[in-house]
Amino acid sequence: MDYTRNYFLLAAATLSALASALHLGCIVFGATWYRFFGAGERMARLAIAGSWYPAVVTSAIATVLAVWELYALSGAGVIPRLPLTRTALCIITAI
Repeated sequence: MDYTRNYFLLAAATLSALASALHLGCIVFGATWYRFFGAGERMARLAIAGSWYPAVVTSAIATVLAVWELYALSGAGVIPRLPLTRTALCIITAI
């Protein structure tokens, strides 16, 4: 067992991955998921209408969450160091 790993960052990476997957689920499963996860009635209606807007916005959010996951894994020592890991983790934490 590697005792140098930061388990708080591992938890953050896991939760970011889950949040990213749930956002992708909203794209796949549509208006019901948008409503359930609080995206608002407007997003649900746009999804029903077949608009590209909800999918693009949700994809962008899922991508940001996936990048946050990678930085958390990098900070935890699970994957190789990414550029500006410490700075990125500080900014992510501030957000």
